[in-house]
Amino acid sequence: MLIAILNQSTLVSNADAATMTQAVATQVRLDAAPIWDRTPAAVVFYTDPAAVPATAHGIAIVDTIQNQPKGVLGFHTEDQGGKLWGVVAAKPELDNGAQVTTGDWSVSSVLSHEVLEMFVDPNCNLWANDGKGSAYSFEVCDPVEAPSYVVDGVSVSNFVTPSWFDPLAATTAQFDKLGKLSAPFSILKGGYVVYESAGKEQQKFGEEFPDWRKQMKTGPLARTRRRLSQARELT
Repeated sequence: MLIAILNQSTLVSNADAATMTQAVATQVRLDAAPIWDRTPAAVVFYTDPAAVPATAHGIAIVDTIQNQPKGVLGFHTEDQGGKLWGVVAAKPELDNGAQVTTGDWSVSSVLSHEVLEMFVDPNCNLWANDGKGSAYSFEVCDPVEAPSYVVDGVSVSNFVTPSWFDPLAATTAQFDKLGKLSAPFSILKGGYVVYESAGKEQQKFGEEFPDWRKQMKTGPLARTRRRLSQARELT
């Protein structure tokens, strides 16, 4: 898998976009791929859209995402031809005090979030049964969105492991990259999850999930909208 990163934002320099792309590429290669037992995806920054190979999937960094609520930071989806594409918006983070490449809710952590979720569940259609009547979406960064961690001086998103989706996982298992969770299907204070239970779609936010971030979950193209639609189809 090749994930091409393009910078179309006036708020993020090409130099910063290249730096965060390299950090995310390292994260995928050294952290996510081994934990998920997958061949690493190549994550490459392109300054010229014409140079992006036709077989690549793409994520664009922009200022804001049109036809979405102000809080939407990013999403990825799949078109009818099977091409994966995503968008990361820089302005919502920066307007709410975040930085480009450092700290929680940074533009770089959002880019990392979208790349990791495209890497693990590219088609946005996987769910896991918790053995208690609920099915959880395969969003590997949502449950642990904050705090982030640092790769090569750049903030990237924490992510959950395969054990997080396993109701029979041992209590000694690693449930997220940073080791902050202690049980499957749990979330951090800065996390979020979509699940289906009792025939209804559900959303759960951690105690410290920012109100401005909740807006991103309601847009017509947001991942959550697609996940909730899938949840209805499960019933």
